[in-house]
Amino acid sequence: MTAAALLEVRRATRRFGGLLAVNDVSFTLAPGEILGLIGPNGAGKTTLVSLVSGTLEPSEGEVLFHGKAITALPAFRRARLGIGRTFQIMRPFPGLTVQDNVAVGALFGRGGSQLRVAREQARRCLDFVGLGAFASRRADELGGPGRKRLELAKALAMQPRLLLCDEVMAGLNHVEIDEVIAIIRKLRDEGIAILVIEHVIKAIRSLSDRLLVLHHGEKIADGTPDAVLADPTVVQAYLGRQRK
Repeated sequence: MTAAALLEVRRATRRFGGLLAVNDVSFTLAPGEILGLIGPNGAGKTTLVSLVSGTLEPSEGEVLFHGKAITALPAFRRARLGIGRTFQIMRPFPGLTVQDNVAVGALFGRGGSQLRVAREQARRCLDFVGLGAFASRRADELGGPGRKRLELAKALAMQPRLLLCDEVMAGLNHVEIDEVIAIIRKLRDEGIAILVIEHVIKAIRSLSDRLLVLHHGEKIADGTPDAVLADPTVVQAYLGRQRK
């Protein structure tokens, strides 16, 4: 593992029966770096993020965090170490307020606080993502853009060193996308490393320090956004089919 790397994934492979969802993928992520993860639908992006977060175990390969192997650790143990995640399918805890939804993240994250402290942390996170005015509302009353921000706030309440974002800009309009980009940049400025799955190419190009491209579960490119998006292999596999 390189000295500057916060996360290192070594030759990660994941099989589902006869389906090879992720095949021999390796990459690193440094503190305060934003890595964009792109590729066609079904390329293995969410599966790869799940291997990092611990919701799935690799069939082969290993995951290291702060230089220590975490491959066998369950998701809740990784959360305690500082790995937070948003989910593509947003499922607020039914019946709870927006604030208490976020407080759950604080209780099970790196801080492991008492409920009173967790609620205070939740309020700070809601203010950070622009949902402070909705703290006392039921979370299931939020619309799509609000739920995206709620996902971010829940992950932030875990006090992550590494944040995994799965399509937090999907379904948003241009103004809302710009607002989410600004939030992610502020998190990066605080030293949080961020891995972002996204299909909005204009957004991912402006946001990312590096891009990692998957196709049929394999890494086909890893480099600066301009170099990767000009790569003929990437254009043929992804951009030629889906320009946004």
